[in-house]
Amino acid sequence: MPNHHTPAPEDSGWLRNMMELAIAFVIAVMMLRGFLLEGYLISTGSMAPGLRGFHKQLKCPSCQYEFAFGINFDESVDAPSESENRLSEHYATCPNCGQANINAKAAPAAYGDQLLVHKGVFDFRRPRRWETVVFFNPASPGEAYVKRVVGLPEETLQVLDGDLFIEGEIARKDLATQRDMRIGVFDLAYRPSQNEWQMPWQLDPGWSLSDSGLSCDATEKTEWLRLQNWRWAGGSHVTEVPLSAPNAEESWKKCELELNSRPVSWMTRLEFDKERQLLRLRGVMPYEMQRDLISWGDSEQFRAAVYRLGALSHLCPVTDRYGYNSLVSSPEFPVRDLMLDTTLTWQQPDSPELISVRMPVDADVYHLNLQLRTLSATLTSEISGQVVRAGKFALSVDSPENRSQLQIEVSNFDRRLLVAINGNQMLEAVDIPVDADEAKAAERQTGDGLTSPDGNDAAKTARLLNQQARLGLAVTNGKAHIKTLRLFRDVHYTPGRRKNGVDEPFQVSENNYFVQGDNSPVSSDSRNWPNPEVPHHLLVGKPFIVHLPSKPGKLTVGGVQLPIRIPDVDRIRYIH
Repeated sequence: MPNHHTPAPEDSGWLRNMMELAIAFVIAVMMLRGFLLEGYLISTGSMAPGLRGFHKQLKCPSCQYEFAFGINFDESVDAPSESENRLSEHYATCPNCGQANINAKAAPAAYGDQLLVHKGVFDFRRPRRWETVVFFNPASPGEAYVKRVVGLPEETLQVLDGDLFIEGEIARKDLATQRDMRIGVFDLAYRPSQNEWQMPWQLDPGWSLSDSGLSCDATEKTEWLRLQNWRWAGGSHVTEVPLSAPNAEESWKKCELELNSRPVSWMTRLEFDKERQLLRLRGVMPYEMQRDLISWGDSEQFRAAVYRLGALSHLCPVTDRYGYNSLVSSPEFPVRDLMLDTTLTWQQPDSPELISVRMPVDADVYHLNLQLRTLSATLTSEISGQVVRAGKFALSVDSPENRSQLQIEVSNFDRRLLVAINGNQMLEAVDIPVDADEAKAAERQTGDGLTSPDGNDAAKTARLLNQQARLGLAVTNGKAHIKTLRLFRDVHYTPGRRKNGVDEPFQVSENNYFVQGDNSPVSSDSRNWPNPEVPHHLLVGKPFIVHLPSKPGKLTVGGVQLPIRIPDVDRIRYIH
């Protein structure tokens, strides 16, 4: 007999119920999608690297750091020439270690991030400052944009020296917003093995670097790590070294003749200042350039000066460069708003007595001291010597190794000192006063980008390097191991095309908003639009999750590899 089963009446009811549930589920999804939720695809890079447009996913061949390389930008970027637009000529720079000329040609293109947007949420409340929103472009209502709200209705705002000022006062971010907007500068977990690369931290003798990270033996002393930002290639910073040898000018003239037959960029970046008797270089000296100059030099003094200039040219202030933007050129601006995020571990009885962090803010330096025996914390101004904040903290234990562990986050974004221990803010924020007039004066004094208004660009570079070198981490009286060490920077708002809210304050109208992209150098936003305001009725909703990011993959069929796109699960995340 055929082996089959005739469903009982109760079986038919169960199937019918399942069908009804399935239909109800489909209807619910359609209703949610139509009335509450909707997906939007990001095509350009104005919110990168946090939210990506069409891009290529690259892995640095030197440090193995994975990063996005943008291949589609909005109208804020001038259209490249035909030769520049050929992918065979597209090269990336690693945002972590600085390795340049990473060939992006072979990497397959990836779609932009897909956002799940809660529609209509702003029918019930106003968007908050720093909140990411989706809206229809006022100039083209059928086109949806995603930006960050920075100016609220009836506010007066201005972008000054990289920061946002509201009613003449600097706008500050809370810890959650800082984490959402921060951009990576260096991660100790990704280090090149090349001998010519140097870590951007200067180590006291008690620190040692190995494959497992940084270890410190600070028995009966204090051992510091100091920020010394090191750049592999490129840049627009200026370095000078004295060259006062009797035949210095003759040596330079010989090199100048040779340089005339070399790439134009070499000649435009290197010069000899006869009046001040010094060599001046813009950017990092390429190794080949250093090698040739030393071989052409007629004197030992000239060769020594070239060698010193080459070494010093790698020291560069932290700037607002984006690895995402390698395809387009834009001025670089120094960034003073930094965040140190580190995790230290230790074992008894070798636990350190004290862990310290120094964070510069303008002319002052604030010292965070964590006393491990009393679990007490103090934050002290170096200039006044006063304790400005104090509190208690707790340790966590890494169970597999039975080691004590402490994660420390310290930031100075927007002239605000924030301290978090083990993920939670532990001290009340310290806000350093600054108003728009002070920011304007600082902007006039410091000039545009790494260019100084008085023409002494080398002095400006040295001043910035000195300020950033005051950021440090120390261990006192004990041993510790750094499990993670990451440095971040804040978004630095650039002047753009200076149409709105840059040279003069801008008054936001009633029921309108001023918006900007996190990737400020290449963002078409309120700074640049003829009509800078986004009316409230054009707000679509709040994106709350990156729900379907993709990355390139490969599928092998019959021995042939085919490119495919697969979900990038690691990048699925909620949006603050």
